[in-house]
Amino acid sequence: MIFFAASTGARAGEQWAARWGDVDFEKAQLRISRRVDAYGEEGPPKTAAGIRTFPLSAQLVSALKAWKLQSRFSKPEDLIFANRQGSYVGHDNLIKRQFLPLFANVKAKRFNWHGLRHFAVSTWIEAGLSPKTVQTFAGHASLQVTMDRYGHLFPSEDHKRAMDHIATTLFTGTLSEH
Repeated sequence: MIFFAASTGARAGEQWAARWGDVDFEKAQLRISRRVDAYGEEGPPKTAAGIRTFPLSAQLVSALKAWKLQSRFSKPEDLIFANRQGSYVGHDNLIKRQFLPLFANVKAKRFNWHGLRHFAVSTWIEAGLSPKTVQTFAGHASLQVTMDRYGHLFPSEDHKRAMDHIATTLFTGTLSEH
């Protein structure tokens, strides 16, 4: 579950509503077209842009194949991450009973589940994906949403030139005294 969230950047409700039929193992792609809310009501994603298809890493495809073989629920209409009855995972219950207790066993700063989405998006940016691609993969309604949240992470030649200029002037003593 954590690997899926950290790789796909899916919102929690999108992850819990994902079905095996949404995974194309041949093309290594995931289609997100629904989400489930805290009351177990299924509907479309948060925005129209939330309906999206994006590539999956070979490692995640392998992990999903192994998970599918282990799962009692492996038909195309079955949830990828089902509870014991084959229904939606209760997000709050999962957080309290499984996710938060993990932090007692590791030396890592505690973070919330949504932090896995931020991690995924940040790694896409670090890997050099364009802002528009990041927007599409994240399912943001607009590029403005992506840039408002993550714009500071995108490398910029303007920023680099500015920092180089500042460093040069600091060390040569030509920076104005304003």
